[in-house]
Amino acid sequence: MKCSLLKEKFVHISPDARYRYGLSRDERQKQGKLGYNDGDECSLEDHYLGSKDTSDSMPLGQSQAQIYNRNADKKIQRNQNQKKNGSNDTRTLDRKRGKSPYNPPMRKPKRSPQATELTDNQTLEGRKTENVTVNAEDKTMLLISDNVSEYSRQRMRALQMSLRHYSNVDGRISVKELNLACQDNAIQLNSRVVQILQGKFEDQHGINIDKLFQYLSEAHSRSGRDSVMAMHLRNDLEPHMDTNPEEKDADLLRRLEELLVKDNTFFDIEALRLAFQLKDRQKTGKISNDEVFDIVALKQQPLYGALLKALVKRCDLDNHNIVSWPEFLSFLEKAQKNAWRKYPEMSSLPELMKSKTPVVPEASDMLSNQTKSRLVNRLLKKGSINRAANLNKKEKSVEENKENETKEKLAQHEETEEQKENEKSKTLPQKENQESEKKTTEEKPEGRKKDEEESEEKIELKVKRTEKEDTNMKIEEEKNQDKENNQKIDQEEKTESDKIQEVSPRDITLVKDTDNSKKNLTDDSGSNENQIEVCLENPKTEDITDNVEEKDKEFPKPPINDSGCSDGDYLTLTKNGHTVEFFKPVGYDTETVKLEPPEARLKLDWVYGYRGNDCRNNIHVLANGELVYFISNIVVLYDKEHHKQRHYKEHTEYIKCIALQSNGVTIATGQVCSKHRPQNKPHIRIWRSDTLQTTHVLEEFEKSVMCLAFSNSEDILAAVDNTPDKRLTVWNISSGELITETEVNTELICDISFNKKYPELLVTSGKEHLQWWKIYEESRTLQPVAQPQYDNYLKAKFIIFLEHNEKGDLVTGDSNGTIYIWADGGNKITNFVKHAHDGPVFALMFYKNYILSGGRDGIVYCWQCNKNMDNVGELQIPRSEGGIRMLQFHDDTFFIGTTMNSMLSAELSTKGNSPLFGIQLDPVPITQGHYDDLRGLVVMHESQLGGDFLTAGTDGVVCWFNTERRDPVCKLMLKGMQFTCVDSSFDGKNVVLGTKNGNLVILKIEGESSSEVFNNKITKDRIDCVRFSPDYTIIAVGGHDCSIHMYHFESKSDGSFAWEMKGKCVGHRDPVLDIDFSADLFHNHFLLRSCTNTPEILYWNAQNLDEVDMTECREVSWMTEKCKITASNIGLWWSKLEQEGDINCVDVYTDSNLIVMGDSCGNVCLYRYPCDRKGMYCHMYHGHAAVHNVSFSRDGHYVISVGGKDSCVIQWKIV
Repeated sequence: MKCSLLKEKFVHISPDARYRYGLSRDERQKQGKLGYNDGDECSLEDHYLGSKDTSDSMPLGQSQAQIYNRNADKKIQRNQNQKKNGSNDTRTLDRKRGKSPYNPPMRKPKRSPQATELTDNQTLEGRKTENVTVNAEDKTMLLISDNVSEYSRQRMRALQMSLRHYSNVDGRISVKELNLACQDNAIQLNSRVVQILQGKFEDQHGINIDKLFQYLSEAHSRSGRDSVMAMHLRNDLEPHMDTNPEEKDADLLRRLEELLVKDNTFFDIEALRLAFQLKDRQKTGKISNDEVFDIVALKQQPLYGALLKALVKRCDLDNHNIVSWPEFLSFLEKAQKNAWRKYPEMSSLPELMKSKTPVVPEASDMLSNQTKSRLVNRLLKKGSINRAANLNKKEKSVEENKENETKEKLAQHEETEEQKENEKSKTLPQKENQESEKKTTEEKPEGRKKDEEESEEKIELKVKRTEKEDTNMKIEEEKNQDKENNQKIDQEEKTESDKIQEVSPRDITLVKDTDNSKKNLTDDSGSNENQIEVCLENPKTEDITDNVEEKDKEFPKPPINDSGCSDGDYLTLTKNGHTVEFFKPVGYDTETVKLEPPEARLKLDWVYGYRGNDCRNNIHVLANGELVYFISNIVVLYDKEHHKQRHYKEHTEYIKCIALQSNGVTIATGQVCSKHRPQNKPHIRIWRSDTLQTTHVLEEFEKSVMCLAFSNSEDILAAVDNTPDKRLTVWNISSGELITETEVNTELICDISFNKKYPELLVTSGKEHLQWWKIYEESRTLQPVAQPQYDNYLKAKFIIFLEHNEKGDLVTGDSNGTIYIWADGGNKITNFVKHAHDGPVFALMFYKNYILSGGRDGIVYCWQCNKNMDNVGELQIPRSEGGIRMLQFHDDTFFIGTTMNSMLSAELSTKGNSPLFGIQLDPVPITQGHYDDLRGLVVMHESQLGGDFLTAGTDGVVCWFNTERRDPVCKLMLKGMQFTCVDSSFDGKNVVLGTKNGNLVILKIEGESSSEVFNNKITKDRIDCVRFSPDYTIIAVGGHDCSIHMYHFESKSDGSFAWEMKGKCVGHRDPVLDIDFSADLFHNHFLLRSCTNTPEILYWNAQNLDEVDMTECREVSWMTEKCKITASNIGLWWSKLEQEGDINCVDVYTDSNLIVMGDSCGNVCLYRYPCDRKGMYCHMYHGHAAVHNVSFSRDGHYVISVGGKDSCVIQWKIV
């Protein structure tokens, strides 16, 4: 069976040749177009599958034209080389190669088809050689391109406008009009080009200008002009220079300072601060971008344009269009101070501006007293009518009784009122004005006149009330209001306009006494006069009735009430029907506390941990050598050389997957949906690693984004949504457009990967699932093209990991511990390593001529890529780190991500026959953390291990960290323990921990060794807090059994010491969450305070375990400030944040007067300390899904927070 291919030179397939592909084999033989000799007996399929070398096989997704072009280029290059060598006789060269037509080469054995060769109909038609002619279309395009190459893009756009000018309603022009359009723009097209264009685009109505110009634009794009070539260049793929954030801030300050000096102006900081505070209703120190722009424009500040936008963008920390206005003002203040320091004369600008500002009189000042009273009477009259109508709707019977009583009173006082009016008419001056008023009243209709008379009579009746009646009425109203407060929520702080619109009976009295008001005014009347003047400025009666209706509204949520007190009195807080009282500390003045947020701020400094427990393929190396990985909703970019971190913080929920484009700059990250916050939907964010700027946000996901993969050297991204059908989508990241989607229809997807040799091929793996897909970008479809052929090989239940190399080879790791190799994009196994690991294979990596594998057994193996797949090295990681989750390398550094959420590193060997030869792990991990719920956190003042804080989680792991070095120090693993809380002695030698199942554990730390001193189950319920006394001889334990267990360190009869239970403090109705000891002895014993979420706080005697009255603790200073409901932090419970979530934890650093709070919404908030006033502002930051513990470092330079289920530890720097 002989087979040979024709050797004609060809470049492109002609339309006729494409048509002939649809002919049958016999018809093509008749036409003489089939490329086989008459004596050949082999079919085209046999030749394609067996006779040709694998390098000539047709990859899936490549058209026939692409294959012929590639082969034609090779032949043209070969012929050119022949000419250079002076030989044009192809037969001579063929004889030298042993390929004469009379002696065909030996065929290779028949092989199985590759996945790249499989098509939808499995017939493999189309691989047919023909005599292909040169494409005339290219010649035409080249001719026109040469003709228009000398014209610019602007000239071509002008030609398009002229063509539209000459065209008719159908978009057609004649040849004459085409020539005119060219002449108008000085474009010369030769007659041959005009004939070609006329023949291609002319129909019965004329030449189609749209198709004509599109064709000319395509020809112009091939002209090679610099401006045209620049259109096709992309600078977004090139990495940008990294800029230090401090340098950016310094540049902003410099620009602001130059603006002030150049314009000789100043910023009105106080006016901006007041406006920002009014907009910041939640008191979080943040408002929207648009509000900042509006306020700056409204206050006419000399800040505008690009500088204003840059400053707003700088203060938008998370790029969520929310600006930190205190930080915004701090930039303005610093710039203004710098300008005034250099130019002291500028400091007088604010005073000069005030002196030049004209005084604009109020509108009410221009009116006479009579006019004022008349206007106010009308407003009050309408308000009283509307108020009466509203009351009639609610209680008709009661209102009728009240009206009867008022009528009787009116009848009794009718005579006195008339006498008073007569007396007023005599004493009032300006009789002419009075006569005019009488005329106007006579002209009014009788019905309207009666209404006004009745309202005036009611007002005069109120005027006749005595002071006793007023006070009695006020007392009754206060009592009724106190009763209603138990059933209604405490209304928000009333705005100034609302307060002004509320008019009391005493206010009416002042209004009625027009001329005598100045004589009878008391100290309280000043405020009432101001109220009257503002009412004149806003004469809307609807506002008056609205205030009455708001008081009658009922809210389902119970209130949080407060009562202000003077020195020595107590504060009260009511929530959920429970009232808590606090005595203010002696000598403490609440009013002196500022409402503004503190000058100190928090900056995300370091993130400890890595999410390797339940995520795969999650460590990548950027083009600049940085490692990129994620934990919680933060992406960490780590520079190992300089030991620095950068952070991408724009995700709103847990990140589940990450992918890196082949350029090493563009990153895609996908997040899950939120169960409790429906606005946080699953999506993919496309962003740049050099600038941390988001380019696209891809939405349209339902559950969570499970897997991501970039196509090699193309802007194609594949993603899997965790829907029941496992929705697979393909996106164009350059435009953010969805190309196609399909359903995988499998129970679980573990990984997806693009073939690096054939970028249109995609492979998915999962539970009993391995599938090859092909992307048809032109038709925007995604089709399955092949499934694995295992033959006699063992098929695993889970195919966990996929990895491609540059040759198109695929390697898979499965749950049986087996590694399979699928060569050159094929769907048949070409090599394997059976039971490579004891357990599933979690990670695979190509490294030179080796394959590195890692599994759940915690071992990294090195396999040489040969026929036998020899094992040439291995590396065992510590047992405390769990299994291998991810393998990655950069230069000669080897990175290992573990299932215990740690990241290790080592230097690959350059000696021996294996990269793992003599390899040793670095002593300090890149990062370490927890893999389960994390709540325990304590700061140590001294430690033999070198750490200054430690964490404990329900995974049984205890970790020590150092804040200054930003390094993990030590890790202790206690299997079977589920720690929920922890405390440490001053020197760090004694550590006490509470567990989820009620065990109390005390550890003795001596150097790098530890011993268990105490381990008993003290309760059936969860332990939530443990605390050492100041002398470390008492341990208080609180939890879900609503009591406090007291353990004392006492001596035994044999002279030894041991921890013994002293008793329990019983009195709480809810779980005890936090405990504080007094800093000093109080009557020879320590005091103890404990709090719950009710909220509730109680005080105890740590010696006899009796409850202590609150009045005895007014002068006590506390060793810690962990209780979240005290007199010094009661302001937290009046904040909007408490209404939207739960306060989980607090801590205080008294030296800097700062208090930090963490809540269930993931917010870390920094307030002034003490925080005991309503409406206090804060700085708010977001890094966790929920914050479960927070503490200041021992030196007060950092804040440490832990995030519960996200297993994340974040270190914030105070700046």
